[in-house]
Amino acid sequence: MRDREKQIFALRTAYISGIFSMIVCLVILLNYRQLITTDPLESKLLKTMVERLQEDTSNEELKEEIRQLDLMTRNAYFTDQWQIRSGAFLFIGGIVIMVIALRIYYSLKAKIVQPQSNIASLDLELLISRKWILYTVAIIFGLALLASYLSIDHLSKTYALTEVQEKNAEIPVQQIIPKDALENPAVNGDDESQNVELEVENEATQKDVTAQVNTPEDGEDIIAESAEKPIASSPKAITANDLKNNFPSFRGPFGLGIAYQSNIPTTWDGTSGENIKWKVKIPLPGFNSPVIWDKKVFVTGADRTNESIYCYDLENGKLVWEYKVTGIERPSGKPIKPTEDTGFAAPTVTTDGEFVFAIFATGDLVCVDIQGNRKWSKNVGIPDNHYGHSSSLLLWKNKVFIQFDTNEAGKILALDATTGNQVWETTRTSKISWASPILANVANQYELILSSSPEVAAYNPESGKELWKLNCLSGEVGPSPGFNDGIVFAANEYAKLIAIKPGNPPEVLWESNEYLPEVASPVAINGLLFIATSYGVAACFDASKGELLWEYEADQGFYASPVIADGKVFFMDMDGKMHIFSIDRVKKVVGTPELGEKVVSTPAFAQGKIMLRGYDHLYCIGK
Repeated sequence: MRDREKQIFALRTAYISGIFSMIVCLVILLNYRQLITTDPLESKLLKTMVERLQEDTSNEELKEEIRQLDLMTRNAYFTDQWQIRSGAFLFIGGIVIMVIALRIYYSLKAKIVQPQSNIASLDLELLISRKWILYTVAIIFGLALLASYLSIDHLSKTYALTEVQEKNAEIPVQQIIPKDALENPAVNGDDESQNVELEVENEATQKDVTAQVNTPEDGEDIIAESAEKPIASSPKAITANDLKNNFPSFRGPFGLGIAYQSNIPTTWDGTSGENIKWKVKIPLPGFNSPVIWDKKVFVTGADRTNESIYCYDLENGKLVWEYKVTGIERPSGKPIKPTEDTGFAAPTVTTDGEFVFAIFATGDLVCVDIQGNRKWSKNVGIPDNHYGHSSSLLLWKNKVFIQFDTNEAGKILALDATTGNQVWETTRTSKISWASPILANVANQYELILSSSPEVAAYNPESGKELWKLNCLSGEVGPSPGFNDGIVFAANEYAKLIAIKPGNPPEVLWESNEYLPEVASPVAINGLLFIATSYGVAACFDASKGELLWEYEADQGFYASPVIADGKVFFMDMDGKMHIFSIDRVKKVVGTPELGEKVVSTPAFAQGKIMLRGYDHLYCIGK
């Protein structure tokens, strides 16, 4: 290409990129103008609907409309944020290209002795040479950058606490909508008075035990982290069989979604009380899942000012003890403002049968013994998280593992279960994640595997050393990984479902984007992979090839992760209906029992029993 042709090409490139930048600039300014005039998060309609619901708490249609409007609001927020950030990068990129093109144009112009003034495309040179044009471009450039910055800052501040939450700052939003109308008090075929008596008894027990366990003696100060000393022996050396005989963490042993108990019920009805062994109201809200060890069931609850761990008797539902978290010093920073559908107690506890470990949205981490006495506590840092912290804990070989992927940075921590001291910390290149870690036995060696954006990565649980990493995901990752028969499964909505053979480097076996989960984690067994989506589809894939074997459409979406138990796979939808299938390459529905209460928590399994946590109550299902 001759210099003259290069000069014309450079000038046209500058012309096109300049127009492109001006269009992007205009879009950013219009977006900012719309944002400050019609804020998507300042919804008067949502406020009005909540006020209507307070007047008519049994209006199920209105409740669903509120949830859908809230979802649309959050989608609008992130869409606006993406548009503004992307627009800013495009605008700057366009300006950079224009400047480079003009630089090339003028350098080539100097080489041409007799410029051809009769070429119309060069008339733009006169326009660019005028100072007022440059001033105008500079002003618009500055306005666009300012609008981009103010838009993102405005969205971040506004989204932290919606108008409805601000008005009810002392009450979590989920408590604004009473759920009692959803429940039929009669369980086990008993009358209302028997059920009320059970809950009153639990409240009395709770008060008595709390007074015994948590109330300091006269003159005794609340124990802060710096003053704590171990009050019990070290955790016992648990084995894989110990874990399999119980349900010790989120999604069971090693976090893999497989329970090893049998004689699991497949029929129940929360309204009539059929196969409902007991039901109790949990004092504080939370979306964490139940954990079971021997005859004890553990859950947590929290609101803006309170955090508690609860221990219930598996046989009768009586509150054995409650531990109220106090005296933990937190670092100064922004106030913790999780969203309604995450709350302050989303992470699930873990236990080894001697000690129970719990973490909350505040970053408060607590270890108590099996009697509810505090062993140690600390704050691991306030998570910079626009939904709220939800990654659950995992315990193995006297180490507590914490996935701490936030907006600021990503990392995985291992703490000594006996003392709470840090054993190791590994910084990650990941973005924020809501997934939880799993432990996978790969070639007779355990690997700690995590999902996030953009990577699925494995670490040595003893040292924290990264073993392998694969960039394969995107978006806001909620589902945890799955693992079976030497294959890791990872997925996220608007990204992909991927099967990975661990190694250095890892190998991608197959990918699919047919059915993708938003929250529920994949689970696999016997060459079959099961997926549950937030739009109500349960699907089964060939685990080694990625072939879709069958699909099933429910009336409601799935947030709870599917769990395999007793030769079946259990899918719990958000309406509280369980969809039970045989572990088979052909779709075989075993049953669809209903609880009668909204559910987003993953079920836990004991011998002959299922533990289900609804929005308000803890249920024990048994034959």
